[in-house]
Formats: sequence, C-alpha cells, structure tokens
Amino acid sequence: MTRRLAALVWVAIAAAVWSGFFDLYVSRGAREYLQLSAESELGRAPRPSMTTVMAEARHAGAVAASSWALVVIAAGWGTIALVGKRREG
Repeated sequence: MTRRLAALVWVAIAAAVWSGFFDLYVSRGAREYLQLSAESELGRAPRPSMTTVMAEARHAGAVAASSWALVVIAAGWGTIALVGKRREG
C-alpha cells in the first residue's frame, strides 16, 4: 500500500468518525428537546426553543466531531510516518 493510499484511507476513517460523532450529538440534542418539552407540558420548565436547543447540539457536535477526527488523522499520519521510517531504515 502506498503512502498516498494509506493517507486516503485514514482520511476516510476520520470522515466516518466525524459523521458518527456529529450524528450522536445531534441525536442527543433532539432527545434533550423532547425532554425539555415534556417538562414544559408538566409545568416544570418554560417552553424550550427547538432552534436554540438544536443549534447548541450542532455546535457541540461539530466541536467534538472535529476534535476526534483530528485525533484519528494525527494517529493515522503518525502511523504512516513510522512505517515509512521502518521501511527506509
């Protein structure tokens, strides 16, 4: 496997990780909205704004997903560099 192909594989893995984490956070945001809405109907909390709750979930999801994707990219490229050095040395 060439270095370029290995790098593309790691980028694809990082994209899948990003998508998974982003989806997880957005799903949590939807559940949080439903929970707040139920509490509102019971008179325990004010009516939530779906726009606000989902915007916060998207932001948190983008931050967490990007962080984990960068970790995967760094690990992948570090692995490629180490394997390249072992082959050369």
